[in-house]
Order: sequence, then structure tokens, then C-alpha cells
Amino acid sequence: MINKQSMRYIQIFLFLLTVIFFSCKSESKKAESKKEVSTNKTDPQKPAKVNGIVVKSEYTTGKINTSGTLISDEEAEIQSEVSGRITQIYFKEGQYINKGQLMVKLNDDDLQAQMKKLQIEIKLAADKENRQKSLLAASAISKEDYENILGNLDLLKANAEILKTQINKTKIIAPFSGIVGFKNVSPGAFISNANRITTIQSIKPLKLEFSIPEKYNHLLTVGASVSFKTAQNDDTHTAVIYAKDPKIDPLTRTVIMRAKFANSNGNLTPGSFTEIEFQLGSKQKVIKIPSIAYIPDINGPKVFVSKNGMATSVPVKSGIRTAKEIEILEGLAEGDTVLTTGLMQLKPKSPVNVIINSPTE
Repeated sequence: MINKQSMRYIQIFLFLLTVIFFSCKSESKKAESKKEVSTNKTDPQKPAKVNGIVVKSEYTTGKINTSGTLISDEEAEIQSEVSGRITQIYFKEGQYINKGQLMVKLNDDDLQAQMKKLQIEIKLAADKENRQKSLLAASAISKEDYENILGNLDLLKANAEILKTQINKTKIIAPFSGIVGFKNVSPGAFISNANRITTIQSIKPLKLEFSIPEKYNHLLTVGASVSFKTAQNDDTHTAVIYAKDPKIDPLTRTVIMRAKFANSNGNLTPGSFTEIEFQLGSKQKVIKIPSIAYIPDINGPKVFVSKNGMATSVPVKSGIRTAKEIEILEGLAEGDTVLTTGLMQLKPKSPVNVIINSPTE
């Protein structure tokens, strides 16, 4: 028989075994947790494979290349000032017309009828005014009575001028000489001032619009010549700068310029993309990178460079840009490794494994 004291010793022994068991289990979990943390710390992020180039400075020839667009010397949408039904269209699509030439005629029958009625009233009022003038000279009527008659005649003449203006507005004429576009209306259609009838563009001469970095603003002045080519042919054309925007664009840090090209034979058309070349000073050292490496950003343009195996975002200031290359004025130095692929997935401090390409690849 187990007495009470022996039973008490057994209970104490079992309690101690339970405490030791749970203590050992807790220590085991802590050890496993530390092991996991240690494993995570020693498991680095896998470097992203990207391409890049080593930046080198090069001497320019003093010639600057950029791109631009040909635009019409004058351009307008042809619309009617008044509502009415079209009775006749006097132009053909793609036709060259002269300034002041009649293009569209609207129905003016009701206005012409009003004019005939008004002309009769004016004749009657003029005859009456002549009679009253003779009576005034003979002191047969008062001056006040005569002035009332004269005032009525002047009012009728003023109404006739207003009506004449309304009739003239039913004749839509060319505001300047140029080529007519496609017509959007037909004879018999009722139009208002909201309807676009057609367009007209003056293409002799044409304007050449392009931008240059503010760095070169003082070097390219009004009167300077620029050469350009279009995709329409391989001919080199010359335009003369006639104006430049007085303000530098704060976002792009560029200045818009316009030059005129005679286009005497009418071969070139508005909207054409142009490749422009012009001479600016002497040779100088510049850094150029592939245009694909240049990243426009709301906080300013940037590029990614590799430093100590990490991708680093670097703010830059750009210069002349072409379809393939862009000139970097500030932000890069010779020997920097600029990343050219995987840019959308890169983040600052991301590990990278860079495959160096030549700048022409």
C-alpha cells in the first residue's frame, strides 16, 4: 500500500517531468526560428541579368542632328457663320484655290426678298425726304418734322446694310490661297456654324518646327540655315529660321524654333517627319547613350547605372536626341556602366548581373 507521503512525492516528480518537457520543446522551437532567420539572411536576392554599356565621351563634328515636323504656312477649317441650306459647292477636293474665291453658296432667297422690300421702302422714304426738304426751305414744315423723316430714311439704309452683310455671309469664300481638303457636306444639306465644311492649307511656303536644348539657344539665331530630309525622298532641303519661342520649356529644357522652306514646287506636304542637321560651333566632347536607356520620369529624366553590382537611379539632363542616341549633358561620367535592358523591372539597389555590349549594339 502506497501511503500519502509517497503519493505526494510521485506527484511532484511527474510535475517536474512535465515542466522539463515543455521547456525543452520551447527551446527547440526557438532554435529552429533562429535557424530560419539565419538561413534567410544568408540567402541573397538573385541578380537580374541585364545588358549595359560603358559610357565613353566622344568628339562631335560641330554638327547637331535633331528631328522636326513640317507644318502648313496657314491652315484653317472652313465653316459657315450662318445657318442655311447649301445650294452649290464650287470647289473640288485637293484643288488649289485662290484667296477670295467662292467655295460654297447657301440659300438666300428669303434675304433677297427682304432686300427688295427694303429697297422699295428706301426709295419711298428718299422721295418723301426730298419733298419735306423743299417744304422746310419754304418754312412750310418745322425742322423737327423734317428731321423725323430724315431719321427714318437713315434707319432704313442702316437696315439695308445689315441685310447686305447677312446675304454676304451666305457666300463662303477662301480666306487665303491654298489646297482644299476633303469636303464633309453636299449640296442640299442644311448646315450651321458647328459644321466643318472642309479645310484649306497653304503649303507654299512650309514651316519647319523643331526643338533644341537650351544649351544651344544662344548659338542658333534667326536667319540661320538648317538642312533637313524627309521620308518622301533623299533630297536635302534648306530652311531659314525666322522665329524662336522666347520661353524655354521647363519640362524638356528645350526651345522651339521655326524655319521657312519655300516648297516652290509643292512636293513636300505638311505633317512630314524630318531629320534636321545644322552647324553649331566647333568640335566638343559629349557623352551619348542609346535612347532606350533614357527614362522620362515625373520627377525628371533618369538612367540606371551599375555600381558595385547594384542598379542605381541617376538623374540626368539631356541634349540633342535622335531615334537611336541621346546626348547627356549632366549626370554621367566617362566609365559609368549604363543599363539598357530590363529597365521596367529594375528598382534602386537591385542586384544586377551586367552583360557589357558595345554602344553600337
